[in-house]
Amino acid sequence: MAKWRRFYRVSITRRFMSMLIFTIMLILLGSILMVWGSSRLLSDYEASTREMKTKQELVSDIALHTNDIILRARGYYVYLTDFEYEQIFEQKEALEKSIAEFKQLGLTTSELEIIQAIEAFFDTYFSSTLPVAVEYAKSGNYEALRSLISADASNPVNELISYANDFEAYLRKAEQEKNTQLVRDFARQGILFILYVGLILVISLFIVRRMSVDLGGPLSNLSLAASRFARGDHAHFDYQEREDEIGRLARSLETMMITLHSKEEELVAQNEELLAQQDELQMQQEELEHALGKMSENERFLQKRNLLVQSLANTLNKQELLDSIITNLVKLTGSDKGMIILTGNGGDYSAYGLSDKAAEHFANHYGESLMARAIQKRNLYIHEREATDAERAYHLDGIKVTDTYVPVLGDNDEIIACLLLTKIGRELSDQEQEEISGLATQISLALAKLGIYEESEYQRQINHDMLNTIQEAVQLVDTNGLTLHVNRMWYEMFDLKTCVEYGGRMELADFNELLQKKVAEPQALIQFIKQVVKGEVAGVTSMNYELHEPVKRYVQIYYEPLYRGSELFGVLLVHRDITKEYEVDRMKSEFVSTVSHELRTPLASVLGFAELLLHRELKPDRQRKYISTIHQEARRLTTLINDFLDLQRMESGRQSYDMKPAKLGELVQEAMELQKVNVSSHNLIWKDEAREAIVFADRDKMLQVFTNLINNAIKYSPHGGKITIHLRTEKGRLLVTTQDEGLGIPADALPNLFNKFYRVDNSDRREIGGTGLGLAIVKEIINRHKGDISVHSVLGEGSAFTISLPLFEPQEQGGEEQSYPSPSDTGAADIMLIENDRNLAVMLREELEGNGYRVHLFTEGSTAVHAMKSISPKVVVVDLMLETEFDGWAVIEQMRSEDKLNQIPIVISSAFEEQDRAAKMGIRHFLIKPYEPHKLTVIIQTILNQEPAV
Repeated sequence: MAKWRRFYRVSITRRFMSMLIFTIMLILLGSILMVWGSSRLLSDYEASTREMKTKQELVSDIALHTNDIILRARGYYVYLTDFEYEQIFEQKEALEKSIAEFKQLGLTTSELEIIQAIEAFFDTYFSSTLPVAVEYAKSGNYEALRSLISADASNPVNELISYANDFEAYLRKAEQEKNTQLVRDFARQGILFILYVGLILVISLFIVRRMSVDLGGPLSNLSLAASRFARGDHAHFDYQEREDEIGRLARSLETMMITLHSKEEELVAQNEELLAQQDELQMQQEELEHALGKMSENERFLQKRNLLVQSLANTLNKQELLDSIITNLVKLTGSDKGMIILTGNGGDYSAYGLSDKAAEHFANHYGESLMARAIQKRNLYIHEREATDAERAYHLDGIKVTDTYVPVLGDNDEIIACLLLTKIGRELSDQEQEEISGLATQISLALAKLGIYEESEYQRQINHDMLNTIQEAVQLVDTNGLTLHVNRMWYEMFDLKTCVEYGGRMELADFNELLQKKVAEPQALIQFIKQVVKGEVAGVTSMNYELHEPVKRYVQIYYEPLYRGSELFGVLLVHRDITKEYEVDRMKSEFVSTVSHELRTPLASVLGFAELLLHRELKPDRQRKYISTIHQEARRLTTLINDFLDLQRMESGRQSYDMKPAKLGELVQEAMELQKVNVSSHNLIWKDEAREAIVFADRDKMLQVFTNLINNAIKYSPHGGKITIHLRTEKGRLLVTTQDEGLGIPADALPNLFNKFYRVDNSDRREIGGTGLGLAIVKEIINRHKGDISVHSVLGEGSAFTISLPLFEPQEQGGEEQSYPSPSDTGAADIMLIENDRNLAVMLREELEGNGYRVHLFTEGSTAVHAMKSISPKVVVVDLMLETEFDGWAVIEQMRSEDKLNQIPIVISSAFEEQDRAAKMGIRHFLIKPYEPHKLTVIIQTILNQEPAV
């Protein structure tokens, strides 16, 4: 016991914590008891009420099933239905189940007697009463039935119903009593809780008083004792006999007071020693003040020098730097005026305290001044002289002036600048000379830095200008994805003015956000750039993407890694606008698809009708019809191929034009006559308000133009309607308008209408054939005739194409029409035909033989040249596409190289358009395949008539 008391006496904290833990345990114990008591009361209440409620429900179920049995039985007696009979026994099973559940509960004697009476009643009812009653009901003996089932008040069923009503009233009363008892129990518990709280408060007050006695009083007394000791009075500290913290504090204060008394004596002795040292320090202070004055002077000089250094570092403009150097240098050295001159190209200079005229004079002649001696010595040169009148101002006495000439040396010990500093009435000390030499070195570094900056700025500007002239958008990205630099085209492509909104540089996340806004399907591009920056791209060096803002473009992005030595420091992303290439590829793809259709359709007709002619016996009129169809489709193919060749010649600039005066009205009428065979539901209307109007044109090309325009008007008016061709003059020009009432053209398609391969993408036009070349050829022909073509169209209402050509004033020309001889006039001439296509060769031979010529057919050039010497043909018809080793040009060159064959006329029959080369070799007759066979006959007749063979 003594051990525990000592345990608590040695520590106030232990005593306080023990009392606190005791109080908390009392609170917890009381709370647990309160919660347990409340829970037990509630559980007892709920158990009793739950059992009463269960009894009530079961009694109600038993009464309900009993009523149902009696009612179903009476229903059966009346209606004799099987359903009512089955329901009696279903309710019997439910009654037995409810009685069994009721017996499981705790029953009183009266309850048990009633249940047993009900069971006995229904046993008798189902074993004897019900069968007899059923038999009475079936036999119709209702008097006996009424006598059998009559019931009085002592009937168990009536007793059960009465019991059910009484039991429900009993349960309500019992439940009210339970509620009242529960309220009394909770009130009793509340009183106990209040008493318990009062006990806790009493214990808490005891703990507070105990702590006040143990801790507050002693601390107050110790504080008063410490205050007396601080004032110098005698003080005694009580409570030293206590073993707790108060006792230890009292003992510590007592010890401290004794120690302070002993230390006080030592401090008095030390104070006397310090007074002696103070006199010595006073002397040292005077010496330090003298040294401080010198340091202040050095500090002021260093501050001025620092200002010079700052002025050298604050600007990279050459003139500003020179102004700053001379201004700060004059102030720093205490000079009155000065000047600095750069010795390089340009001779830039700056002066301080000098007039512009004097500064310019010295800048132009400094090499002839005493500066030459400083330059020669590679060191500063000092010259003392008398002041000039201007320098003396109002002073009458002579004044000495000191000029200091300072050469500024560069890296290679070459003079890069010259300094001149002038002091009026003062000399230059040795220390000042050293300082000026040091400052000259500082100026040399600043000028060298300026030179490096100007060179780098020059190179930067060149690189900047070069990047801005590139038509590709260039973007420099470091290894972290930060955009370091872009060119002007990049800003234009992404519709940005600068990267200022991104802090001057654009993070990869910001760039990805920009791509999200402006690129269609940006995820693939973002992933590609991310892989490029991380160096994870394998094999793929570029990709294409679609930019939909600010304008729709197709762009190809590729990259090049940038190294410094062997270290990768960034990636150069190049965005190349491939919109034109993309559109050309797209139009070429559509063109190939369209051409395939346009070629295969007539070829299918040709092959189909040719097969019918070969394998079937047909009537002459049907044969003629089929052959006419084949001929028509062949001409259609010829027109298609001619369009391709015309476009090729126009693009290469090799299209030839036979320009002659022509009546445009006649050409338009001829084109209309050619198209009338294709017209079924269209009405072609001709309006001529410019009769006899003449233009300077190629007749065949203009016929091609109007044929194309009228044919388009017919094709794109699938439902028929009027097609009006209107000819008129206006301001010295001839206008031809072709107007239809067809489908019309969307407004967004008009700018591209005359581009090659372009076709309007519209469902109404998909079934209409065409290559997209016709209007491009028309545009080119009209341009070569110094004309213009325009279109006006309303979708769904039709289109109007207007051609404008300059008028031509006709001149009187004489001459007679040339006539050609017939084959009978020329006799049976020998014609050599060199053609590698066997079918075409046979066809041409039959054409020529049919006109009375002897035809010698060859398919190889070398064999033909060898046989030519013995046959001596009047005319040679040669195809350029023969065997690889000896083609048509080789045949012609061989003929031109031999005297015997040199004069034989040559006609070229080829699919290649090389008229210029043929003209250089003296050949004037050139037939381009495909052509009509009779044209060859006409040319040969003309040659034999005008150029007989030698």
